[in-house]
Parts: sequence; structure tokens; C-alpha cells
Amino acid sequence: MRTFRGARACAAALLVGTTLVVGAPAAVAAGPPVAPHTALTVHFEGWDVDGSFSYEPSRSTVNVYQQTANGYALSMHGYVTGHWHHFDVSPPNGTRFEAGRSYPTATSYSPLDSITVFNISGDGRGCAAPGPGSGTLDVHEVGYDEATGQFTTFAADYSMRCANPDRTAKGQIRFRSALDYRAVDSWDYQLRFGDQPWGRTGTPMEVPVEVNGTLPSTFGTAALSGANPGSFRITADTCSGRTLSYGQKCSLTVTPSAFGKGEQTALLTLPEDSFGGSVRRLLKLNGYDARGDRGTYFPVTPHRVLDTRSGQGAPRAVVGSGQSLRLQLTGQGGVPVEASTVVLNVTVTEPSGAGHISVYPTGVARPTVSSLNYTRGWTGANSVTVKVGADGAVTLYNHGAAVHLVADINGFYSKGRPSYQGGQYQPLASPVRLADTREWGIGRLPAGYFVTVPASWDSSTNWTVRAFAVNITVTDTRAPGYVTAWNGWGPGLPATSTLNYGADNTVTNFAVVPTMRCSDCGGSNAPSIGVYTSQDSHVIVDIVGFYDDSTLPGGLRFEPVVPERITDTREGLGWSSALGHGATATIVAPGSVAGAATWALATNVTAVAPTASTFLTVWPAGYTGLERPETSNLNPSAGAIVPNAVQTMIGPENGFHVYNNHGSTHVLVDVVGTFFLDGPTSSASTASVRAPLPTPKAVPLNRPHRA
Repeated sequence: MRTFRGARACAAALLVGTTLVVGAPAAVAAGPPVAPHTALTVHFEGWDVDGSFSYEPSRSTVNVYQQTANGYALSMHGYVTGHWHHFDVSPPNGTRFEAGRSYPTATSYSPLDSITVFNISGDGRGCAAPGPGSGTLDVHEVGYDEATGQFTTFAADYSMRCANPDRTAKGQIRFRSALDYRAVDSWDYQLRFGDQPWGRTGTPMEVPVEVNGTLPSTFGTAALSGANPGSFRITADTCSGRTLSYGQKCSLTVTPSAFGKGEQTALLTLPEDSFGGSVRRLLKLNGYDARGDRGTYFPVTPHRVLDTRSGQGAPRAVVGSGQSLRLQLTGQGGVPVEASTVVLNVTVTEPSGAGHISVYPTGVARPTVSSLNYTRGWTGANSVTVKVGADGAVTLYNHGAAVHLVADINGFYSKGRPSYQGGQYQPLASPVRLADTREWGIGRLPAGYFVTVPASWDSSTNWTVRAFAVNITVTDTRAPGYVTAWNGWGPGLPATSTLNYGADNTVTNFAVVPTMRCSDCGGSNAPSIGVYTSQDSHVIVDIVGFYDDSTLPGGLRFEPVVPERITDTREGLGWSSALGHGATATIVAPGSVAGAATWALATNVTAVAPTASTFLTVWPAGYTGLERPETSNLNPSAGAIVPNAVQTMIGPENGFHVYNNHGSTHVLVDVVGTFFLDGPTSSASTASVRAPLPTPKAVPLNRPHRA
């Protein structure tokens, strides 16, 4: 039985080249080692680490051991500061190696007839072969001492295929040999760049390369490959195309630039003509979002923050004409002081006449915009996305008759916290109708009931959805009432309202609604919301986008602005005249609002005194083949002034369409914020080619549930 023993147990040990070289050798040595040569070269490839190493006595410690019991065996152990490699080789039982022969090999310590045993390991890694014949040993030179049976000279090349078929070990062996050899050293296995901010250039790292063979080595052209080559760049290269001799050095410099979040890897390869064939280095980084949660959205359980009828959030009194009130929003009710923007549902009730409400940040001049319009005796609501002032508060100004004001908070956008991550907005180029109870065939949604409204993409996308951005419309109402939209958990119906309606009304309001997994969608994991009505009514739900968990590509972040009017057809601003019957206006956002990285706008669109009851539809301009969707954003009646929040994508030229179905109406558009693409692809060169998100599938409506 063949037994390889360690150095201390070896009966006959020959120690060669015990000098340990401390420190780096000179850039150009006096000359290569002279024959006879004792050296070991090692090239590991296919592990999560690759490396090229060589050991010879003038630069490292090389120990050689021999034993002759039950066969002739040779062992060599090379050591240099930080690295070691070791091999054992033995010919088939009862034989000697012969020069000029190629021997099949196996990794084993057991007797195997007619097979050469070859074991190679180093730096805690080894190559276990899958079976006999999985490697080769090409012997070029061999000599024996007939008196002792020990090797007097040996030269061979080895190539091993390991148990993992992607892993190989190969190199050259010289023991007191006259044969020259090539050796290229690159002593580290990996370049670990650690955590790198997404979309930014990181700190370069160098790959040193040194030629240490007795023959010169010629290099090919360095290249990157593997899973994520785009996350790294070769920014300096003194190796490619050169021929270097013993002791000469060159280097490759690699600079990281994380593309997205999570682990990213690539393989750096420098071809060369030694037996190993190339210098290979695995590159690794972990991309992270240095922006923190800036511009991401956090839904909250809807709750009331203002009611002047009861004195909640402000004095218990009507808000008179020309009066304003300050509403503190951050630092309470789940809204942190780091919030930049809040999403409110603002309701006017008991007005003594007509007017409008403007909502804007504290500490700025009142802008010429309207957030909500009202008439005498009207109760109604509008979704208002508004930047908060430096003190975390907003101002509500009443331009008109005395009113009571009510506000519910639905969520907030963050100004930036490093250890948090909210949702990014995924707008739909074309809104999709998810629910329409008029098509049920069983009548209106009954008073006191709610319906679950799901939407489905693919299973991986579904799990990322945290909130829907929807337009909710009620029509054919029988009595005054209200609608509440929430995540649909029955026991959790909040004491808030999303929209208010009267008898025989058609009313639309925009809402950002938290989602939950649909519990009665036939086993689907589709995200869903619940829509409740207090009185019999038909309910229509159109989705315009959703908020994810920030893991999907192409997600948008929000930047609030002080509300700015970009369209007023009464004055020819943004469009020259009122929109006639069946007319479409194309509004272009000015450069003061939309930049190269802007993909969508948060706006308030108002229809002013239409000559007939109508509906308005908003969708992006400039996308080939994108037709007007079969949905609506506003449903004003003749003579009314009706606003609604609209979140719309804009086209390559920053435009969007507004369509009027019937009669003639003036249109106002106020911008309250922008959605921007912030990452490695957020540049002017890519702004015109962002593909719209795939269309979700509407899931059939379920039976209504009693709240």
C-alpha cells in the first residue's frame, strides 16, 4: 500500500532551498535561476478563487521529500509569506516513471493498479478528482539513484480535472532538472471591493503580475467577462501585449462602479504563454444604494390629522375667507421628521359659498394654484401631495366662503435616511381598469360592503408591490355617502374617507392605497386593495402605477416642488384655448419642472366650467403605438369646477396628452412634484429610451364582503 507521509514522519527527507525571501524582489532581477532547477508552478482555476503561483529556492522556501516504501514517491512543499502549495506524486505500483510518457492520474491514497497518483493542494484548497484518469502527468525528464531508489532529477507538467468539472489545477514540476520553465505569478486570488455605492466610481485596486520563470512570458490582451463585467473597468494596463523576463513586473488596475444593488462579480483574464495559460482574478463587490430612502414612498394606515369641526389639528372653527391654518404633520402619527412630502386626502364640508383651497409648504409665498374647489353646500375631497416646510408643516389657505376642512394622511416621501428603504414608483404608460361593478350584472355595490380589487403581473413582481396608485370613481349613487380605500383587511377598515358623493353623482378621486396579498383570489399571490362604500353605488377602479419595495429595476423616486402652474387655457398658458368636443391637448412640461431624468409628474388637473358633462383622460405623449386608454381621470358635470390629482408618465419630449370627451372645457395643470430615475442609467442619453412597464392583468372581481 502506498502511503504519503508528512515531513516529520518521512524516513528519508531531502531539504532543498531553505532560504525564505522577506520583502518584494527587485523590479528586474540580475538573471533567472541557473540549472539544475527546483521549482513548482501552480495555476488554480474555476474555484470562487483563481490564482497563479510559483516557488523556487531563491524567492521562497521549497522542501522536497522522497520515500521508496511500496513505490517511488516525490513530494514538494512550497511556501512564501501568505501562501503555500504542496503536491505528492507516485507512479503506478511497482513501476518507475519514464521520460517522454503521459500518465493518467487520480487523486487517492489507496492502491490503484496501473494509475499514477497525484495530489495537489494549497492555501486550504485541494483538487479531489472525480475518478481514475481525470488528469494527466506528462513526464519530460526523470532519473533515479539505483542505490537508494530516490529521484535524482524529475521534470513534468500536470493537469488535473477536479470533482467539480469547472475546476482545474495545472502547472509544472522541476526537481534538479536541466529543463527551463515559464512562471507567471499573481499572488492573490480575488479583488474584493467590498461595499460600493450604486452608480458611482469606486476606489481602484491593482493586480500585480510578475514573471519568475527561466523563460520569458508573453501576454495577450486583458479582458473582463463573467456575470457582471459592466460593474468593473480596466483603467490601467502595463501588461497586455508585452514580453517580460525573469523578475520583471507589470500590473492591471481595476476600478469598480456598481450597477444596481447586491453582489456583482466578474472575471479578469490576462492570457499568457506559461503552462497555466492565463492570469485570472475574480472581482467582487456589493452594490448598495447610497441615496438611502430619499424620494421613496412609505404608505401608512390612513388616519385623520385635521378636522376643524372637532378641533383636531386646528382650532374648532370654520376657516373663513382669506384665512389660513397651519397643520403640523412630521414627528407624529407615523410621519418622521425626515419626511419631505406628505400625501393627504383633503375634504371640504359645509361651505357657505364657492371658493378653492390651496395647500402648500409653510415658509414660502402662497403660490397661484388650487388644490380643491368647492361650491355652496358641497362636500368633496381631493388627494393632495404636498411638500412640507422646514418645520414639517403645511399651510391650507381658503380663497372663498367659510368652510370646514378635514384631512387624512395616507403616506409620505422621505428626504433621505441612510438605513431605511421605502417604495419606488412604477408608473404605467397606459392606465388599466381593474374593476367596474357595472359589468358585474348583479347591480351596485351594496351599502356597508367592500370589494377586493387585485392586480397581477408575474409572481416575482407581485411580491414587490406595496401600494397601488389608482383612480376611484363612483357613479349612479342613490344617496349621499363616501368611499374608503385601504388594504382590504376587513377588521382594519379605517375611520377615514377617500371620496365623498351625493345622490345621482359621478365622482372621481386619486388615491395611493397600501396593498396586501389577496385572500380570496383562488390561491393567487396577487396584491390587492379593498374599496368600501357607505351607500349603494357603482364603483370603478383604474390603476395608473404602483409602489414597489425598491428592488425592481427602473423604479422612480419623488422630488417635491412648491406647486407651480404650467397650464391655464383661460390665459393661453401651456395650451392656447379651451378643449373642445373630442379634442386632445398636448402639454409639454417646461425645463423648470422636468429634467433629463424625469419620467413622470405629480400634478393637480382641474376642469373649469365645462359646457356639458364630460370626462378627461391624461396619458403620456410621444410613445409610438400608445393609444388613448379607455379610462378617465376627471368626471366633471356641466358648469362645475372639478380637480383631481393625476400622476402621469411623460414622453421623450416631456409631454403628456389631455383629452376632453364632450362639450368644451378649460383646463388647469399644477405640478406638485416630479418622479425621476436616479441611478447608473439616469442620464440624458438614456432618458428617451426607457421602456414602459408591462401591463398588469386584472383579476375578476370577487363577491362583496360586509365590512
